[in-house]
Amino acid sequence: MNKLYLISAIACVLSCGQILGQTTTTTTKTIKTETTTPVSQPSNRNGKTETITRTVTINSNGDSTATITRTFSGNMKTSLGIKANVGFSNFVIRDMPDCRSNMGFSMLAGGFIKLESRCFALQYELLVRYRSSETEDTIMQNKTNYQYWGLELPIYVMGQIHTKAGKIFIGAGPYVSFGIDAKQTPENVNLYRKKNATGKAVMHRWDFGIGTMLGFEFNNGISLNAGCYQGGVVNVLSAEKGNKSMKNQAVNFGIGYKF
Repeated sequence: MNKLYLISAIACVLSCGQILGQTTTTTTKTIKTETTTPVSQPSNRNGKTETITRTVTINSNGDSTATITRTFSGNMKTSLGIKANVGFSNFVIRDMPDCRSNMGFSMLAGGFIKLESRCFALQYELLVRYRSSETEDTIMQNKTNYQYWGLELPIYVMGQIHTKAGKIFIGAGPYVSFGIDAKQTPENVNLYRKKNATGKAVMHRWDFGIGTMLGFEFNNGISLNAGCYQGGVVNVLSAEKGNKSMKNQAVNFGIGYKF
């Protein structure tokens, strides 16, 4: 058995030697390689570096090949800023045929960190959020007001189009929010307080959704947020979430400043 293994190993080595012996090797000689230094220096706001590499090669047959490679690299910039938006908010209601939700006043204010290249950016925000809305029973003609505020953390992936005056930006991304206080009037009910009978609150404190943004940023750092929409994907009801559904939505506009 050991002899068989030895013979097989020798045959394998001889076969590999024959294959290697039949291999034709082509040599390539590089007669010129030139790499230029960056032809442009980054500007203060939207800099980029261009590197040009020229390579000429000649193979064993005398054939020559010229290769020119151009590489562009943008410098990521980190900026801080503040923003404030106002608008309207309500609930998207499901499985409540006799109830409708009317728009109320909403507001967002806080700061952001922006990481950007020339055409793309990531923007992280920390905001204080206030929203209000009104639900109306279309049969009983009863109206209930909701007022709630908390903290919100959105993250936007943005595209940027440059003009002479500044740049147009459009973005989308997820947000998560945490409710600090919420009241229902005229009953003056704390919507986040758990009821003794059920052990559950009327609403959840946590919310998650998707947001979009569209606006224009001037060269001096001032930005106009022409249209921002946020739609929740989580049912904010807690005690009755099995039978009904209420999801947050808001549309707003405002102003910002990037330092």
